[in-house]
Amino acid sequence: MEERAKQKSTRIDDPEWIAALKELHPHDIAVEIRDLTIEKTRSMLRQLPDTLASEVILELPTHTQVLLFESMRVSRLSGIIGEMFSDDVADLLGQISPERLEKIMEQLPPGDAREISDLLKYEEDTAGGIMQTEVISVLEDLTIAETIERLRGMEDLSQTDGYFYVYVTDTNERLRGVLRIRDLLFSKPERLVRDIMIREVRAISVHADQEELARMFKHYGFSVVPVVDDFQRLRGLVTSDDVMDVMEEEATEDMQRMIGLSGEESTATPWKESVQKRLPWLYVNLVTAFMAGSVVAIFESTIAQYAVLAVFLPIIAGQGGNAGTQVLTIVVRSLALGDVPDKGQRAILVKELIVGLLNGLAIGIVVGLIAWVWKQNIALGVVVFAAMLLNMVAASLAGVVIPFGLKALRIDPALASAIMLTTVTDVVGFFLFLGFAALALSMFPLPL
Repeated sequence: MEERAKQKSTRIDDPEWIAALKELHPHDIAVEIRDLTIEKTRSMLRQLPDTLASEVILELPTHTQVLLFESMRVSRLSGIIGEMFSDDVADLLGQISPERLEKIMEQLPPGDAREISDLLKYEEDTAGGIMQTEVISVLEDLTIAETIERLRGMEDLSQTDGYFYVYVTDTNERLRGVLRIRDLLFSKPERLVRDIMIREVRAISVHADQEELARMFKHYGFSVVPVVDDFQRLRGLVTSDDVMDVMEEEATEDMQRMIGLSGEESTATPWKESVQKRLPWLYVNLVTAFMAGSVVAIFESTIAQYAVLAVFLPIIAGQGGNAGTQVLTIVVRSLALGDVPDKGQRAILVKELIVGLLNGLAIGIVVGLIAWVWKQNIALGVVVFAAMLLNMVAASLAGVVIPFGLKALRIDPALASAIMLTTVTDVVGFFLFLGFAALALSMFPLPL
């Protein structure tokens, strides 16, 4: 990889290579240059027109985008920003330093700077933070002829993602309806917009969470959704590709947070940043491991009397952890997709307890029989069976209670749920197994 990067870095001044790159799709160009240093990447981008450079930048890893916005000449950046959609610009500018942001905003046209400033006021995980302000709208009292003429005069019409819809507002910018392009083209010129528009328009608030937005797209199959403020004024739109990015981001974050990652890390993240993100959760995991270890320490004398108990400790804890993770994954995903009814928690809990009980019986019987046959001791088999059964029931209970409990506390249900679950299954599994074993040893004169 380093050799390829060196070869590419020596070609950034090769006109033929640059000309060949310009013929590629922006994503393919980004793949070609992603191994270059920031300095070499800037040098290569200087040889591309603003339109192509803006598309290439958006295909690069996020941390590379931020470094470019922090280091490129402000005058060049202002041209590149002018070719981007407002939502992409706001996402990027929201991650750079305040000092740099101020310098860039000073170079932008007043109208663009105002739009971006408005977008930056919204939380990044809300509809307002995701939307783009480029939206086509007309007044409801225009005629079809006037509307078509108005659209022809819009120079930035081709730069709008939602060009297949025309939104209708009143004089106060409040959303009143939507026009389909085909209705606009095939209606009589003298008719008014209000007469042919669709009045039932589903819009979403600028303050709506991105998960609610994703559920709306999934439920209704929308390609575009208008975004309104508290006064129902049209403020922008969100497109399906934006929502796909949101859904991918949410899925990635949930998967990473369940195992104690930040939800913002990828293979391209610099190693220093990865250490900073992972190390705190590893310390948390270390504490929980000591908790499980302390339970084992309580029963140290029991293990000393009958060493074979140590063989079954990881089996019981591991099976409980696996069973609990199955439940946890299903519940967290259902919560993320909004598939859990308001009063459906009890039904889910009862169902998972039944599943945990049946799985515990099936697995417990097998492991108990193995222990009995192996050591020719029925007491050991009973102890293993009972501990396995109860730990799998506890795992099912924890797999439901942990995410629902976090949600009730207004905490992301995926946040380190797996670490919490593993702690429960390890501590409970060790305690039950060693506790039952100690009880059995005290009841029988001979070792188990």
